[in-house]
Amino acid sequence: MQASEQTGQRRGGLAYKWIVAIVVIIGVFMSILDQTIVNIAIPHLQAAFGADLHTVQWVLTAYILTQGVVTPTAAFFADTLGIKRFYIISLAAFTLGSALCGLSWSLPALIFFRILQGIGGASLFPLSMALAFREFPPEERGMSMGLFGVPALLAPAIGPTLGGYLVTYAGWQLIFYINVPVGIVAVLLAIFLLREQPVERRPRFDAAGFVFAAAGLASLLYALSEASTYGWGSTLVRGFLLAGVLALAIFTAIELMLAARGGEPLLDLRIFANGPFTTSTIAQVFIIFGMFGGLFLFPIYLQDLRGLSAFQAGLLLLPQALASMVSSVLGGVLVDRLGVRPVMIPGLLALALANWELTTITVNSPFGWFQWILVLRGVALGLSVQPLAVASLSTIRPEKLAQASSISTVTRSVSSSLGIAVLATLVQTQNQIHFGHLAEMVTASSPLGQLIPRIQALFILQGADARSAYNAALQLIAQLLQQRSYVLAMQDAFRVTLVATVLAMVATLFVRSGVRPRWARRRGVPEASEERTAATMETMFAG
Repeated sequence: MQASEQTGQRRGGLAYKWIVAIVVIIGVFMSILDQTIVNIAIPHLQAAFGADLHTVQWVLTAYILTQGVVTPTAAFFADTLGIKRFYIISLAAFTLGSALCGLSWSLPALIFFRILQGIGGASLFPLSMALAFREFPPEERGMSMGLFGVPALLAPAIGPTLGGYLVTYAGWQLIFYINVPVGIVAVLLAIFLLREQPVERRPRFDAAGFVFAAAGLASLLYALSEASTYGWGSTLVRGFLLAGVLALAIFTAIELMLAARGGEPLLDLRIFANGPFTTSTIAQVFIIFGMFGGLFLFPIYLQDLRGLSAFQAGLLLLPQALASMVSSVLGGVLVDRLGVRPVMIPGLLALALANWELTTITVNSPFGWFQWILVLRGVALGLSVQPLAVASLSTIRPEKLAQASSISTVTRSVSSSLGIAVLATLVQTQNQIHFGHLAEMVTASSPLGQLIPRIQALFILQGADARSAYNAALQLIAQLLQQRSYVLAMQDAFRVTLVATVLAMVATLFVRSGVRPRWARRRGVPEASEERTAATMETMFAG
C-alpha cells in the first residue's frame, strides 16, 4: 500500500502517519537514552557491587556488543514476523530486560540482563525509522525525520541529567526501572494503534552472514570499547581490531556472492550502490563521531575539572538537549521547503564554529560562555543529523527500508564507539605529554617555581614542618599542572572533532538526495539526473 493512501486514512481524527510518529518516538527515546543514562552511574555500581572499574564497564560493553550483534538481523525478522509484530516483541524484550536489570542481585546478573535488554533495544531504532519513513509521503519526510530526531538527539544529551539525578537522590536501580512504565505504555500503543504490513515473503535466514557479521561487529566494538583502557598499541585491542576487520571483509564477500546468486543476504550491501545513501552515510559517520565524542568529554570536563556534581553537570548540559530538540523539528520542516544541503551546510558551519570555540576552553571558562557554545552545538546537530537521515533514505525503495535503516544503525553504533574510543585515548595520551612538557617548564625562576616557597610558608604557618610543607607545596603544584595538562588534552580532542566536522562538510557537498524542495514541486521541476541515476543503479543492482 502506498504511503499516500495510508496517510490519508484517519483514526480518531488523527492521521495514521502521526500515530506512527508518536508511537515510534517513545521506543527510540528509550533505546538511545539507555545508552547514555547508565554511564553516569558507573561509580555507584562500583560501590554497590564492590567491583573495579574495568569489571563494571562490562555493564556498558555488554549492551553495546549485543546491539552490534543483533541489529543486522532486524530486517530479516521484520520480513519474517511482520514489522509491527517484531517491533512489539523488541519493545517487550527491552522492557523486561530493564525490569530485570533493576532487580539484579549481583554484577554478573546485571551484565546478563543488560544483554537481554540489548537484544530488545537493538532493533528499535531501525524498525522505528522504517515505520516512520514508510508512512510519510516524500514531500513530508523531512518533517517526519525532524520529529524522529527529537529522541535521537535529546536522549544522549538528557541522559546525564536524568541519570545524575536518579543516582544522586534515589538509587541506581531507578535508571532501569524508569523504562518499565514507559515500555508498557509503548507496547500497548503499538498493539492497539499500529497496523501490520502484510508479509509478502518469508526470507531464508543467512546463517553464514550472521556468524561473520556478529563476530566482526562484536570484535570491532569490543576493541573500540577497550582502547581507552589498554591503548591502541596493546595486543588485545589490535588483535580484536584485526579480527573484526577480517570477519567483516568475509561477511561482505559472502553477502555480495549470495546476492549475485539471487539469494537473500542478511544485509543487502547492494544498497551502497544508491548514491544518496552512501554519501549521506559517509557524512553521518563524521558527524556522529564528533557528536558522541563531545558528549563523552563534557561530563568529564564539568565534573573532574570544574568540580560539579553529576546532577549539576547534567543540568548545565540540558540546554544543549533542548536546542537540539527544537532545531531538529525546525530542520525537518526546512528540508521539506528548501532541500537537504541548504539546511545542512549552515548547520555544519555552526557546528564547526562551536567546535572551534571549544578548542580554547580553559578551567576558568565562564559557565555562561560554555552553555551558549553548547546551545549553538545543539542547534547545529539538529540541522545536520536529521537532514542526512532524510537524504540517505530518500531514494530507497519501501521494501528495502528495513535493510537500509539497519545498516544506518550499525554505522551509527560503530561511529559513536569510534568517536568515544579515539577521543578518550587521545585525551589520556596527550594529558601525559602535556604534563611532561609543563613539568619541564617549572624552574626556580618560573612563575610556578616562585610559588613553591610561598605555598610552603603557608603550610608552615598552619603548623607543618619544613619538609612536609615543601612536599605539600610540590603536590599542589603537581595538581595544578595536572589540571592544566588535562584541559590542554581536551583542547586537542576538540580540534579532532573540528576536523571531523570539516570532513563532514566536504562529504555533504557530494550528497544528492531524492528530496525535492517545496518550491521545485510547485514549479514542476523534475528530479535531478543524479537522483534518478542513483535510484536506477540501486534498482539494477538489487535485481
